[in-house]
Amino acid sequence: MKEKKGKLQNNKQINGLRRNKLSFRIAFITVISSLFSIVAIETVYANMKGLIRNYGHIVDVDYTISEYMNEVMIDIYEHQAVVFHHIAEQKKEKKTELKENAKRVEDGLKTTMKDYEAIVRSTEYETGYHELFSLMSAYLHNVDNVMDLSGAGATQTAHYTMTTKLEPIVSEMNTHIVNMDSAIHKDIENLKTSMRESADLMRIISRVLMFLMILATVFNVSYCLRISDEMVSRDLLTGVANFDQLIRVGEKMKRRKKNRLTNYAGLAISIKDFKFINQEYGSVIGDIVLKNYAATLNGYLQRGEVIARNGGDNFIALVEKDRAEAFFNQISKVPVDVGEKMGLTLTSRCGIYQINEDDSIYDVINACLIAVGETRRSGANDYVWFRQERRDEMIRQKDILSGYHKAIEEEEFIIYYQPKVNLKTRTLCGCEALVRWIRNGELVPPNSFIPVLENDGKVQELDFYVFDKVCRDIGDWQRRGIQPVRVSSNFSKLHLHNKQFVDDVLAVVNKHGADPYYLEAELTESSGYEDLDAMKYFVSEMREAGIHTSMDDFGTGYSSLSLLRDIDMDVIKLDRTFLRDENDAKEERMVENIVRMIHDLDRKVICEGVETEEQVEFLKRVGCTMAQGFLFDRPLSREEFEKRLINPYY
Repeated sequence: MKEKKGKLQNNKQINGLRRNKLSFRIAFITVISSLFSIVAIETVYANMKGLIRNYGHIVDVDYTISEYMNEVMIDIYEHQAVVFHHIAEQKKEKKTELKENAKRVEDGLKTTMKDYEAIVRSTEYETGYHELFSLMSAYLHNVDNVMDLSGAGATQTAHYTMTTKLEPIVSEMNTHIVNMDSAIHKDIENLKTSMRESADLMRIISRVLMFLMILATVFNVSYCLRISDEMVSRDLLTGVANFDQLIRVGEKMKRRKKNRLTNYAGLAISIKDFKFINQEYGSVIGDIVLKNYAATLNGYLQRGEVIARNGGDNFIALVEKDRAEAFFNQISKVPVDVGEKMGLTLTSRCGIYQINEDDSIYDVINACLIAVGETRRSGANDYVWFRQERRDEMIRQKDILSGYHKAIEEEEFIIYYQPKVNLKTRTLCGCEALVRWIRNGELVPPNSFIPVLENDGKVQELDFYVFDKVCRDIGDWQRRGIQPVRVSSNFSKLHLHNKQFVDDVLAVVNKHGADPYYLEAELTESSGYEDLDAMKYFVSEMREAGIHTSMDDFGTGYSSLSLLRDIDMDVIKLDRTFLRDENDAKEERMVENIVRMIHDLDRKVICEGVETEEQVEFLKRVGCTMAQGFLFDRPLSREEFEKRLINPYY
């Protein structure tokens, strides 16, 4: 037990490491892609920020300073023109007006210089402003002297002062402004060059980062696609291909110009008694066994071959046709390690199908599964080649099952009655209800559909369908004044598993008001082998309700005598095999003893399958006085049987 736990812990650790490794890869690629994206965005942002800063410096500082300097010079020239006009004007009133104009221009100049100061403060142009301000102050100081001289009538002195003192200052201011403007434009060009270089660098860096980001994204997507493809195409437990992937591979082979599918054989493989492993060791160990088994199968494949898990312990393989049997011989017994000191040897079943030109991959899989099913039924061989007749049989069975419900709903099942005859009086003494299927206007033999419905469990519904019609007919005959005989109705052994079986039977009887005296529930001998207690209970309850019971096929099993002892049946029906040789003295003595024993147990006995008068005489000699068979009547329709009820003599 400790070894099992240790192995389970090891496998859990391995699976955990695999999951962690896969998670780490995906997380690593995602983080790298995200980092590239972040670096690209941050780089673009930093460059854009620099460009915006330089552009703002050009617009908000350089161009504005240039405009202010031009405005200063314009104001200076305008003020100088007003001063010249004041000197030249002779009229006093006009001089006063010109002086006021000069004052207005001077105020505008001071305002401009004040705004100019605000824009250049703490910049590289602040020194140039102070130099310009000094020149302007010198100019304004001398302007006041010129205006006073001009106002006092000293025109020549004023003109001389203007020429010798003011004009040099104005010229120096103009030169200073021109030099500053040149420096500003040079600075603007330098900033523009820097902006172009930054833009070019940003474009290169962005392209590189974008390429790296795209590369990481493509790698991430391709890796995720590969993982998702594995998840879609692989069986999550064993790691081999899943059913859908097998279909894709098979269809791809068939689509090739030369149909490569015909080069292969299909194999359906299953592990014998795998349920025992799950029950004995648990599903976790069972999963480990499946993984190791699948890995072993996969290791035996050659190039181009494929194996897929088809659920549970079932696998489908496409193997080169020339080595199909050799492949199975390799995998027929596979040693599988489950723990350090624990191992199992698995044996396998296999169904093999040789692929034909027109086969689809679905045809191949169905044929393989049919063949492997044959190994389970036969029990003789561990591998079986597909037989076409088995496929035809399965198609026929599916056709029967698919049409069954419609047949019930539309009452395609017809009840026939086969008479039972008293051999002493040659009169009708009972009958057996038999079912026939009229499908598409044709009669379907009972042995064609009864076994199929029995295997599928649907025969239980059909049994009650027949029993319902029997009770209806008995009730109808009684109401019409026709004397019925006892009718035996067959019930499958499957009913014994239904705890409501007795109640269901009695419910049908009560539904039609049929007299229980005329009813007989017929069960096969084999029913008692599978559930003796259930059969004893059913027989007892039927006796309590007044319904007779009978045992069909007596003598075909191995415990017939013990059943006679344990189950209190009313009627025992001898199988037709007792009539194999009515001229054999030993045979006659054996049958005679059986009949006597049945009579001694206070049961009635009837023999089926009577076809000749010699057989009738044989039965009389051994003491069997009831029989049914073609010698007297074949199964009759309801209308024909009514005539026999009216005329019961043979």
